Amino acid sequence: MGESYEKLWGEGLKLLRVLTEAGYEAYLVGGCVRDRLIGRPLHDIDIATSALPGAVQALFPRTVPTGLQHGTVTVMIDGTPFEVTTYRTETGYSDARRPDEVSFVSDVREDLSRRDFTFNAMAVGLDGELLDPFGGREDLSAGIVRTVGRAAERFGEDALRMLRAIRFGAEFGFELAADTWDGIASQKQRLAHVAMERVGAEWDKMMSGQGPDQACAWLRDSGLLAYTKEPLPVRAAKWTSSDAETAIRLSVIEDIDARWAAYWICAGASEAEAAASCKALRMSGKRGARIAGVVGFERRLTENGASRRLAARNLNGVCDRETWIEAVLDYGVAAAEDWLAIMEAARGDKIGCAERHWLDGMPITRISELAVRGDELAKALGKPPGPWVARRLRRLLSEVAHGRLANAKDALLKAVSILQSEDNGT
Repeated sequence: MGESYEKLWGEGLKLLRVLTEAGYEAYLVGGCVRDRLIGRPLHDIDIATSALPGAVQALFPRTVPTGLQHGTVTVMIDGTPFEVTTYRTETGYSDARRPDEVSFVSDVREDLSRRDFTFNAMAVGLDGELLDPFGGREDLSAGIVRTVGRAAERFGEDALRMLRAIRFGAEFGFELAADTWDGIASQKQRLAHVAMERVGAEWDKMMSGQGPDQACAWLRDSGLLAYTKEPLPVRAAKWTSSDAETAIRLSVIEDIDARWAAYWICAGASEAEAAASCKALRMSGKRGARIAGVVGFERRLTENGASRRLAARNLNGVCDRETWIEAVLDYGVAAAEDWLAIMEAARGDKIGCAERHWLDGMPITRISELAVRGDELAKALGKPPGPWVARRLRRLLSEVAHGRLANAKDALLKAVSILQSEDNGT
C-alpha cells in the first residue's frame, strides 16, 4: 500500500474523528473498506454517519450539497472529496433504479442492510474495528459475489446491480454465488429500466478492467444484452469467450477502445452495427468512430478473398498486400495501427508481421502527402474544379502507395493526363 493510499485513508479517519468528537457515530464504509482488505488501490473514501446533513455542513468549512435529499454531503479536504451520508433506508423502487423514499435511521446496521453486495456492506470505525454483519470478509476470502439478502430482491430494487455483480466478479476474479446468478436470470428484463448511460458506464468499466473476457461471457450467457433500454445488435450476444483454443483474448489488449473493437469483430458485427452500439452505449463520437473504424478495417480485409484473421482467429494467415494497402488508404493509419495492436497482442509477437512491414513501407498514406494539389490538377487539365478532382487524387494516392508511381509533381500530372485520356475526361 503506497503513501497516497495511507494518506487518503488517514484523511478519512480524521473526518470520523471530527464527527465522533461532536457526538455522532461515523464509519468508513463500502468500497474503500473492501479494497483495503484485499490490497487494491483506494480511489475515494465514503463515510456513513448518524449526523444529519445540516450537522455535517456545520462541522466542516468546505462542503458541497451533492445529494441532500438522500442525506449526502461532499466534504472537501485539501481539494479531495469525501462523501458523507447519513444512515438511511430505502423503499419503493418503482423505476427499478432509484428508491421512491429515503428515511434517515440511527443504526449503521440498518444502513448497511440496504447495500448491494456483502463485501460492500462493511464498515470500519475510528477504533479500527471491522463491522461486518453480512459476512463480507468471508466472501472476499472465498472469492464470491453475494448479495445482501436475496439476489432477486436486490436486483429487483436496482437493476444496475446485475451489471455491477458481473463487473465485480470479473474484475476480482471471483465466482458469482448461485443465488446471485439465479437472481440475474429472474430479473434480467428489468435492465430495460436502466438508462443507457449507466449501462455503457458499467460495461466500459468491465472492458477496462482485469477480466473483460469473463465479463463479456457472463453478459452473453446471462441474456442481459437482450434487455437493454435501446437495442444492441443481436450479434452482441454471440460474442465467443476466449479459451485455450481461441487466439484472441480481450485481456491481452492494452487499449480499452482496441478491446471494444476486438469484441465487435469477434461478435461478427458490421461497421455500422459497431457504430450504432457505441452510440447506444453513449460513448463519445470520437471513441465510436475509432472503434467502428477498426471493425470496418477488419471487414475490408474480407474483400477479394482476403482472410479475416481476427474474426476467424486465423492469426497465421496473411491477407493480400493490395487489399491491405487499400484498407489503410480508406480507413487511415490509426485504424491500421489499432488492428495491428489487436493482432500483435493476440499473437504475443510484434516482429515479423507482414502487414506491419507493408504499413511501414508505404511511401504515403494520405492525399495531403501527394506532391500535387487539386487546383494544380484542374489547371493542368484545363477543367473546372469538381468531384472529379477528389477521385483523381484518390487514384493517384493509390498508385503512389502501391509503389507504382513516384510521388513527384511531374510524374503525377503526367499520370493524371493519361487517366483522363483513358476515360475520356470523366
